[in-house]
Amino acid sequence: MNGGSSFPLLARAIELDARLLAVRKRTQRIAIAVTLIAIACLWIQYVPREYADYTRWPLLKHVKQYDTYGTDTLSDMYESRVILHDPGDMYTKRETSQTPLEASRWSREESGPYPPAVLLSEAGLYRVGEWTGIGFYGMILALACLFLALSALYFLKTRWYLFPLLYLNGLYFGYRFVYVQDSTYLVMLVVIMAALFAARQRWGVAHPLVAIAITMKLSPLYYAKNVLGMQRPMAALFIAVLIAGLVLPYFAWGNYLYIYRFQGSLKGDWYDTFSAVLFAVPFAALLWYVETRRDFDMEDRIGWGLVPFAMFLGIKMNVARHLLIVLLVPDKRGVRNIAAAVGMGLPNLLPWFIRFNSSLSITNALLFVALTYHLDQIGWDVVRNDFRHASRTAKMMLVPSLHVSQTHPCHRRRLSDPAVRVAANLPVPGAAVLRGPATLESVRGQARDVAPSQLPRPRPHMGRADEWRAE
Repeated sequence: MNGGSSFPLLARAIELDARLLAVRKRTQRIAIAVTLIAIACLWIQYVPREYADYTRWPLLKHVKQYDTYGTDTLSDMYESRVILHDPGDMYTKRETSQTPLEASRWSREESGPYPPAVLLSEAGLYRVGEWTGIGFYGMILALACLFLALSALYFLKTRWYLFPLLYLNGLYFGYRFVYVQDSTYLVMLVVIMAALFAARQRWGVAHPLVAIAITMKLSPLYYAKNVLGMQRPMAALFIAVLIAGLVLPYFAWGNYLYIYRFQGSLKGDWYDTFSAVLFAVPFAALLWYVETRRDFDMEDRIGWGLVPFAMFLGIKMNVARHLLIVLLVPDKRGVRNIAAAVGMGLPNLLPWFIRFNSSLSITNALLFVALTYHLDQIGWDVVRNDFRHASRTAKMMLVPSLHVSQTHPCHRRRLSDPAVRVAANLPVPGAAVLRGPATLESVRGQARDVAPSQLPRPRPHMGRADEWRAE
């Protein structure tokens, strides 16, 4: 949350954010450490007795446990054994039988209906678990701990207070990560965290990492539209990863397409699908505009890239976790994480009045509010002008090479060219605010007297889209 706001409530939130960021670093580290200890104490109850029997330890013998593994653990353990026995049997599952417990939870078709990238990753984790002695469950639990640690580190570098706000909100994610074990989500989230840290260092590997994440779970699918702004070699690599992970398996594995038919028929009818499209598509279009106008960098785009398709899945299937889990990915601006925290917090605070699955509707509404905050930061005059000139705005959004990105320093020099700034629908120093379509000649005429020292440079991550700092 940077800059001011025309809304009183948002203005107060921005003031509170500034005060929390001013807290001493030592206090921030203590708060993160205490949160991690609290998470361990709260989540320990979800470790199943089949993996670790607490009755053997006096300090933990009074903790109630589930008797056996969660549903997703059983499904993914079976699928991993299928792959390790014969990778070609991945989607037919004829050669490996289920245990009685696995068969009581899932049929063979229902076990592991996911793309090969994530299934092969889980099979590798299963094998490493056998070698190390901690088993598949222990490897997935270690993956959950790694995601927590990476999130805590990222929050400590950005907005530290969001970590306790998210994870001390309730026991829901302890249940999902430690007992049920959303294994495929955890694998994808760790890859996304690697991409997020790579983006923070401005490493180009962030794009391929997100592409790999898409081949594991389709949640980050919206991010693929950023291929329009990538350099050609990177765009080619990004598309090649998607083809290798999602298209080529059709030629390598029999019955591969069943996973999409199966997932499409799980929950929801045509009305649910229509509702999902009705909310997710306008949200995606509005997000695209905000990303372009606010000149979101790679960290922003990676985090927000998870939201539109997750929103679609959550509404279509009426399952909050599809959206809530991806909102755990840290947001350096804070708004996504705050939406998730409030969405989960209200049902926890008022369980008699608000059912937990209502967190889906609450969070969706707050995400639209979050985009409204960004529109406010852009400036409502700019927004109205962009909507009046829809074709020019569409060109700005669809030709991102003309809209100079903060993440490519070599491109910033192009900001000195009025032609680039007009094509990107950006303000030109020394030029009056233009009403209606701008022409290159008119802007050059107004800006010809601007000295080189007055040429602008973007203020990274801060302020309205039309605020520039003179060098």
